[in-house]
Amino acid sequence: MGMTLWIQTLDDRDYAQDSDDYSLLYRYTEPLDALCATLGMAPLSSFFDDSDLLFNFSESDDDEDEDARELDPETGLGYGIDDMAWFDAAAGLATLCALRQHLATVALPDIPVDDQADLLEELDSGIQRLEAATQRKARFHLALIE
Repeated sequence: MGMTLWIQTLDDRDYAQDSDDYSLLYRYTEPLDALCATLGMAPLSSFFDDSDLLFNFSESDDDEDEDARELDPETGLGYGIDDMAWFDAAAGLATLCALRQHLATVALPDIPVDDQADLLEELDSGIQRLEAATQRKARFHLALIE
């Protein structure tokens, strides 16, 4: 599968991890971050959370048996809400909207033409999720998932 991003949200202590894959947002993070700098927006990568990667890479054959490990009761994962980085959904929404608006009219040379339409679809999906999160005054992050 490779690396991807998931948009996860947090309403008070209600953690929602269901998400589509945002693989193109991940693949083109570097040119998108450069575009964010040009647009005066927070970089896409500033909303990344690497908790899942750190947890998975910290496991080794010497670790406790997977069945014996205690899962966090709020997340169902080996790490908790407070171990993750969370960001204001409105800030993330502003970044995605600025990227979407620009890319709808100007193609980036670092992104192949074949991926442009799919990238716009990912941005549309992310905007929709963050609009809802913003209305609920929720926080969010872009979880790095392998």
